[in-house]
Amino acid sequence: MRKALIFTAVLFAVPLFAQTSKAGQAGAKFLSLPYSVRGESMGGAFVSLVSDPSAVFYNPAGAALVDRSALYAMAGSWWGAYDYALAYSAPRKNGVLSIFLSGVYMGGIESYELTPSEEIVYKGEIAYLATQLGVGYATFLTDKFAVGMNAKLIYEGYGGYTTAYSFAIDAGTYYYTGFRDFVLGSSIRHFGFDAKLSGEYVRYEYTNELVETTVTYTAYKLPTTYSIGLSGTLYKNNISRLIGAVELFHPVDNLESYNFGLEYSILNMIFIRAGYKLYVKTREAVGDSNGFTLGLGLKYGKFTFDYGYYNKGIMPPINQIAFMMQF
Repeated sequence: MRKALIFTAVLFAVPLFAQTSKAGQAGAKFLSLPYSVRGESMGGAFVSLVSDPSAVFYNPAGAALVDRSALYAMAGSWWGAYDYALAYSAPRKNGVLSIFLSGVYMGGIESYELTPSEEIVYKGEIAYLATQLGVGYATFLTDKFAVGMNAKLIYEGYGGYTTAYSFAIDAGTYYYTGFRDFVLGSSIRHFGFDAKLSGEYVRYEYTNELVETTVTYTAYKLPTTYSIGLSGTLYKNNISRLIGAVELFHPVDNLESYNFGLEYSILNMIFIRAGYKLYVKTREAVGDSNGFTLGLGLKYGKFTFDYGYYNKGIMPPINQIAFMMQF
């Protein structure tokens, strides 16, 4: 137990107390989108609960609980963009190997060019494509303590105009506390190199006269996140089970939040989920972002289907679906 707690403490030897929103100080924001429908339906309180291939998107250590090869797929619409995810996990002799892909596509973006004569010229439509492609490995170091890590390549492309690449890692822990079936989980995600758009662009400055300068793009940081959470069974009988989860979520470029989630299952076939995100400084939460998330799940044999509905304050709600198949 001592080794497990020390490992978790080292993983989180970072400042988790910044209480001011730093929105806009990191790029590659597609990485911050939820790629587990079950997890987001529970308010994002998933770091200590995930135990299927979607673990690579929340806590890589959770993949250590995958006991059969499984394929996970997710699709949704995010305010005009289409988000997607694929993950495959396969148990090996000493652990679980995973490969995964997720990202965002948005087409129909109008592009314009500002000429030196101050004319705005329409250049047609372009598309934005962003994706992460990675491999992960998770294993139990003891019968109660698991660790996991992902290595991934990150790409952003802006319709042929410019592209950016980066490399990052995710790491996580999964620890059975010994109190009933409660689990303590933690993860750090998107920790890697700054990304920088390729090529150059012309910058026009108008002071006393027109100044035209060719400059390179500025590098930007990745949206690194830190999470720690606890989950376990709150109630159980012969036909149903209620699971509760709580999580502290800290992104480097936004407000911290406390995430709460519940999942009620019937016969391990029907799942009803609800969650709530409470931002530490609610007055700075854009558009009353605190709100409920809801979801449903159906499991039949080797197949699982999930649906999620997420309240986004003044913004339109989000809908996502996911499908998982075991082999």
